[in-house]
Amino acid sequence: MSFVASLTRMNIASNIASSGRRTILTSLALLCLATPTLVTGCSSDEETAKTSHFEDDHIVADHWPDGLLDLSVKIRDRISSPEISKETRSEIDDLVSWTAEIAADTNLSEQDWIPLYNASESMMANLRRDPSNLSDSNRKQLESLCELIEVSATKIPDQLPNFVKDQS
Repeated sequence: MSFVASLTRMNIASNIASSGRRTILTSLALLCLATPTLVTGCSSDEETAKTSHFEDDHIVADHWPDGLLDLSVKIRDRISSPEISKETRSEIDDLVSWTAEIAADTNLSEQDWIPLYNASESMMANLRRDPSNLSDSNRKQLESLCELIEVSATKIPDQLPNFVKDQS
């Protein structure tokens, strides 16, 4: 290989290496400039700042019950009117669909929870079949659901059992 050819190859290799370094340095500079935006987001507006670290946060509905007994009261209150508006019907559907979840948030045993789950699922199936207004049959079934909720609420222990041995 001639001296000129080897110099040419070294020059090309040097240019490639130099070009690669420039690309890396340019990329690092852009990354350093972009990092504050990536970390803090596009806006630092306190009104839009996230107040929780949970992705599934949502607004709680105004008619969300405080517990099982409140659930029964809210259902009874909404079915007491002879004519049901679309909004009230939607709230009844919500309340019935939340029954099992609200019961599960208590200290109710699984044995006492299952009938509430089954009754609310059955009631939801009936409500889906008749989306217009509440039939007399559906009103009676809602009353029965309320009675079951109230009986179940009396079975909730005041506190969970203590499974930790005393170290006395």
